[in-house]
Amino acid sequence: MPSRSTKRKPVTLDEIETFLDLVAMRMDKLGPQRAELYLPIWRALEREREKRIEASAILAAAKARLTRSMDRTAALSS
Repeated sequence: MPSRSTKRKPVTLDEIETFLDLVAMRMDKLGPQRAELYLPIWRALEREREKRIEASAILAAAKARLTRSMDRTAALSS
């Protein structure tokens, strides 16, 4: 049994995009009726994709805010 301290790397946005491409190809090969079997997988990948995009936007906004704050602090101390 793997130890609890062993952590997996999070799936990247690029990997999610690749998985969406693969699912789309598979759905196309199966045809409309059987392709519906892949809808739960598609939806889950889309949700994860949106989470990654939102997280990246939040991190970028936080970094920009910190930069502005540091610039203001530097301007006040000069």
